[in-house]
Amino acid sequence: MDHPSRSPEQPGQTLMLMARDFQRRLDRDLLQRGVAGISARQRAVLLCLGRFGASRAVDLADAVDIRPQSMMKIVHELESLGLVERRADPMDSRAKLIDFTGRGRQLIEELSRATETVWQQYAKILGKRNLEQTFVHLNTILQAGETWVD
Repeated sequence: MDHPSRSPEQPGQTLMLMARDFQRRLDRDLLQRGVAGISARQRAVLLCLGRFGASRAVDLADAVDIRPQSMMKIVHELESLGLVERRADPMDSRAKLIDFTGRGRQLIEELSRATETVWQQYAKILGKRNLEQTFVHLNTILQAGETWVD
């Protein structure tokens, strides 16, 4: 579906539509790779595990910016899909670490490939340098966070 050009006065809507576009492209590529039924929230958790390694649920919740209770629901879903498992934390016997199963490791590899495909599509549209600059600017805004005041 084509959308009219977004004006600078609509940045929130533009960013939300970009996020949806990214998810649709990713879903389409994953489906071509034989991967279906993994939600965007589940993917976010899997990507964090891929980036940080075995982690406590509370740390994953913080990284994904969701409540710990919501993270536990996602962890249960991922466990039931055979993608993650819980194991004892060697640093704290009371805590559990969430980590990939073999099947989860295979999925994160497919997810990484699919993500790269989407970035290549965007680079084809914008040019690699423009895409890189766009992310530099967006990351600058994200890193500023709440440090500025109107």
